[in-house]
Amino acid sequence: MTAENLAGLVLAALLIVFLIAALLFPERF
Repeated sequence: MTAENLAGLVLAALLIVFLIAALLFPERF
């Protein structure tokens, strides 16, 4: 796995976590 691929996966995972958090805790955003 290349560094760019790993970075892309990390960014995608963080984005998904952020979206889930925004749905669960809308008062924080």
